[in-house]
Amino acid sequence: MLKQQEDDYKPPAIVMSTAVTPVNESAPLQFYWDADNVNDKYYFYMYFYEVEKLSANETREFNFTLNGEFLYGPDSTLPPILNAIEVYKVKDLSHSETQQDEVDAMTNIKKAYGVSRNWQGDPCAPVNYMWKGLNCSSDGNNIPRITSLDLSSSGLIGKIASSISKLTMLQYLDLSNNSLSGSLPDFLTQLPSLKVLKVGKNKLTGLVPNELLERSKLRSLSL
Repeated sequence: MLKQQEDDYKPPAIVMSTAVTPVNESAPLQFYWDADNVNDKYYFYMYFYEVEKLSANETREFNFTLNGEFLYGPDSTLPPILNAIEVYKVKDLSHSETQQDEVDAMTNIKKAYGVSRNWQGDPCAPVNYMWKGLNCSSDGNNIPRITSLDLSSSGLIGKIASSISKLTMLQYLDLSNNSLSGSLPDFLTQLPSLKVLKVGKNKLTGLVPNELLERSKLRSLSL
């Protein structure tokens, strides 16, 4: 049985329970990586964990070299061992980060509803990794802002999260087909850019805030 270490990243136990060693005990354990571009930068993470019960007179300590350059390693009575290796390519993320208040708001919404989508990292950047259900645009300072949030048919339970009020550039909000309860909160009136609000097929009760009704009559908001 593996003992989990208290660190931020714990490799899967099933990975650390297996390892590779050279067929010939005197042979080196070699790993080759051909980069697509010699100018690219990579990070290598290698995992070492003993999977055999060693005798008192046995040790597993080995030399470590990179591109033929000796790094470290003393003598050993056993061949080298390697449990796993990860290779990460460094990407140049030149995009600006999403406005911090909106990042905090989305994090709170994720926690409030237990959203299990691919919501990791920055909500809006890079564009190819934008959180599912979001659309973003840049403000005058080229800072990404959230303009659309679609959480329809997402199994949401409880009241409409107050953190939504922090998404002040929101134009489209779809919370339909969930199990949300309570009334439509007044803080939705604090979203001046909101043009479409969908909350049908929920368990909401009470009256629609007057300001939302007025905006609907003026056709500046679709309810």
